[in-house]
Amino acid sequence: MLYVIHGEEEFLRSQAIKKLRERLGSPPLSDMNFTLLDGKKVQPEELRETCQTLPFMLPVRIVLVKGLLSRVGKRGKDWSDFLADFLPRLPATTILILEEDGTIEEEHPLYPLLNELEKNGKAKLLSFERLRGEKLRQWIRERAKEKGVEITQEAAEELAFYVGEELRILDMELEKLAVYVDMARPIVPEDVRAVVPYAREASIFSLTDALGKRDTRTALEVLRALLDQGEPILGIIGMLGKHIRLLLMVKLLMAKGYSSREIAQRLGTLPFVVDKAIRQSANFTVDYLKKAYEGLLELDVALKTGRAEGPVAIELLVATLTSQGG
Repeated sequence: MLYVIHGEEEFLRSQAIKKLRERLGSPPLSDMNFTLLDGKKVQPEELRETCQTLPFMLPVRIVLVKGLLSRVGKRGKDWSDFLADFLPRLPATTILILEEDGTIEEEHPLYPLLNELEKNGKAKLLSFERLRGEKLRQWIRERAKEKGVEITQEAAEELAFYVGEELRILDMELEKLAVYVDMARPIVPEDVRAVVPYAREASIFSLTDALGKRDTRTALEVLRALLDQGEPILGIIGMLGKHIRLLLMVKLLMAKGYSSREIAQRLGTLPFVVDKAIRQSANFTVDYLKKAYEGLLELDVALKTGRAEGPVAIELLVATLTSQGG
């Protein structure tokens, strides 16, 4: 049986593969009957031999190949001819999984073959695209139920707002929230704000948004709310400085032609954070961000050496930054 598992949502792809691997039972037999191949390096005969190897003490074995179809789409007739001949005659004792981190479009040279195999019951094409809007919130609610806990609509909306579309991160935060409420009651927005670290970062995003709009009133309101919540002044300066530096790095890398995904990889930052930073950085010039970062560093030193008083000093800096152009 052939499974083509594709689409941009890595977490859903991994969950689908996990369910297929569960058919093999538990180790050590499951491990002995599973093979992972790199689709960018594997050769046709290696794939054929691996798929034709009989399973050990189980009815089937699984062969997972990552990135082969994208390789075929870019290069080549040799691979296309090989797969067109081999896939329809895949041994019944082998489950072959072809995983792709992008979507296999109808223009792909093997799409007609894959579609025909699916119609004949010899293949399944499973596409997992990014979840957004209500589909994302619905996934959060269903995933919470799978973990044995309820989450309110409002809490699901807040969690989606703070974390974005990263399902793997959302899944980890749901685990923490389930433990936090001890499976005894539904998860509510207050729980999300208390447990999820991105909730604090969201306030920094709001503060930076106000700086970008030169909105002194809103910026000071967000700042005072953070102080009222017990955030230490040096902690706020640290978070804001980190975020300003992120915006500066994003803006500089964008000017060099890097894509959002490439920037995330270079900075070691989650893609959804970079996407938000890209949108926000449009409100600032490089010169403004450099001056803001330098101002925060100077304030940090002044507070630590006793040359400035906490709340007044940071409020003055925020008021200064919102009055500056650029």
